Amino acid sequence: MSYNSSTEANCVCSEDIKKDEESNFDLVLKEKWMEAQKNEVFRYILNIQDSKILEGKYHFLVQLNIDRGYKRRFPENIISMNQPFNEKDFNFTKLVSEEQIMNLNNTDKDDIIAINASPIEYCHSLLLPQRCKQLPQLVTKHSLVKAVELFSLSLSSYIRVAFNSLCAFASVNHLHWHLYYLKWRMLLEYIDVEKLRMQLSFTFGGRNFHNVSLDQGQEPIAEETIELSENEGHWVSLQNVHLVRKWLPTLEKKMEQCSKNPHDDYRLFIRAEPSPDRHESITPQGILKSSIKITNEPPSEIQANIHKALDNFSQQTLESCGKETEFKAIVFALCYYHAVLAERRKFGAQE
Repeated sequence: MSYNSSTEANCVCSEDIKKDEESNFDLVLKEKWMEAQKNEVFRYILNIQDSKILEGKYHFLVQLNIDRGYKRRFPENIISMNQPFNEKDFNFTKLVSEEQIMNLNNTDKDDIIAINASPIEYCHSLLLPQRCKQLPQLVTKHSLVKAVELFSLSLSSYIRVAFNSLCAFASVNHLHWHLYYLKWRMLLEYIDVEKLRMQLSFTFGGRNFHNVSLDQGQEPIAEETIELSENEGHWVSLQNVHLVRKWLPTLEKKMEQCSKNPHDDYRLFIRAEPSPDRHESITPQGILKSSIKITNEPPSEIQANIHKALDNFSQQTLESCGKETEFKAIVFALCYYHAVLAERRKFGAQE
């Protein structure tokens, strides 16, 4: 038997994790990974016999994965963090085509995602940035950017991207990142950063930035902070205003008062989760009209709006122009632009 654990699995139980969402990237990755498993590309079928949270400060997750202990590829002999790449050792240019899931671009960067033939978790894959450059296992700017981009492609709350350095569990000296889905919450997700900020007396720009996380009883503190900042030219960030819905009309009046003669440097940032009912707004109209609005809600009807716009053009119309390819490209661009504007209308006008 073998227990596999590392700091990358630093987490606590996930009972309160919300239902997982999936993007097209998540769906394709999972489909390709399961297809590889069906085709017996892996060294073994993933079977985690047991999972356990260790007692102690860090709540390490330990999982029993017997097959990985006995059937994984024998690790490379790593003796230094500066160990150079050795083409004679196993490296990811030697992967067979069945192990390669997807190419992230069509440039000479050769950034690909491949399965990990000895998986430790569901959909355990490898991000291989600039694979053909045969770089050693050291973080590069390009690889870090690609790792972050994977997060932007995914909607899953379970996705994890990890890097094992040389002399710290890395078994192959060829630049790679680990990618998998872990249904256990990372310890980092539970850290109360607001308490740390108060403990360290931390503020940006020499104590001129104030962060108020709204909950029961925090409204008076928020009002005092706004008044101070409006006079002194500070910045204020109000978080989780959706939790104090009854107080928002008071905030609206406070903003109206402060707008009469504010300090030039005064700024107010308001953060809230969207209403469960898309036809109902939690935030009062007065606040919305006086604000620059930014949303990170993924568009839900772009594709439908594009199809609806394209349906106005018959095949005969699309083929009637002498420059058919160029004409179709222009029509599609206009339909896409229209779809974006139609989606944008859901969030109201920017004034």
